[in-house]
Amino acid sequence: MKVTIFTVLCLFTLSCSLLQKPLRDEPKKTFFKIAVISDLNSSYGATTYHADVFATLKELDSLKPDLILCGGDMVAGQKASITMAQTQAMWSSFDKNVLKPIQQMKIPFGFTVGHDAAPSYLQDRKLAQEFWLSKQEQLGLQYIDNTHFPFYFSYLQNDLFFISWDAASSKVNPEVFEWMEKQLHSGVGRNAKLRVLLGHLPLYAIVASKNKAGEVLADNENTAAFFKKNGIDLYISGHQHAYYPAFSDKLRLLHTGCIGEGPRPLMGDNEPAIRAYTIIEVPRNNAKNFEYKTYIPNSNKMIELSQLPDSVVGFNGISRKDFKAKPL
Repeated sequence: MKVTIFTVLCLFTLSCSLLQKPLRDEPKKTFFKIAVISDLNSSYGATTYHADVFATLKELDSLKPDLILCGGDMVAGQKASITMAQTQAMWSSFDKNVLKPIQQMKIPFGFTVGHDAAPSYLQDRKLAQEFWLSKQEQLGLQYIDNTHFPFYFSYLQNDLFFISWDAASSKVNPEVFEWMEKQLHSGVGRNAKLRVLLGHLPLYAIVASKNKAGEVLADNENTAAFFKKNGIDLYISGHQHAYYPAFSDKLRLLHTGCIGEGPRPLMGDNEPAIRAYTIIEVPRNNAKNFEYKTYIPNSNKMIELSQLPDSVVGFNGISRKDFKAKPL
């Protein structure tokens, strides 16, 4: 068979194109995955973390979420006897054991302040502010307004609008509500596919030890009405140390489990207390139809919706199970 230079060139061009093009197209990602962790700290002043914190980070590295959120209490402050040096050591430990491993995953990290920056503990608040300001540009967030960072700020990820607000105590300052209303009615807030609010204290009590005033947001019914009026789709909170997906009309509420010390059982539930973290799967073509997958660290087990009570009755209202939370 006669082989011409033209034939050789054609074969060479074809082989190059085959090498450059994968044998089959990569499947398009149909979900934006958000990992939610919360309440990582151990006892007051501790610079160590529970083994399940490390197990969770390892599992997140495998799951490869698009964003990691933390519901507060990353270090164990809020005690007058803890010195400045001790608090700085706790933040250094958080940086080394939690934040740096997340940064090595190259996953953006959002958070809300908890009792690691309680308004009534000025030293804690100042040191938390100093720590986060030094990390602000390393978190991988597309800030919309970071004027009041780290206490309250907004950012946009994949056309999803996130607000972290200062709910480290039961009474949120009026200026925070005013700021948030402007954010939600801005062009970015209105046009976002989903509006997510992240704060430490929840609207309703779901565990016995926190079933009292001061452990939830004050004036919770008016606060819930504010959320609904201004288009919040999901409120993620920490502090209770128990996983429970709930809803109130169109507002969905994610009470996050803890991965640090002190998991708590739900009121009226016979199931034992467990640590947990949640993956929120947000459909790219229908963001408001998001679902949860909640895992028990270091166990290869998920928490099924059927395992949770249909409602939890607290002193300030009823939390009803979100039946839309069932994993796909």
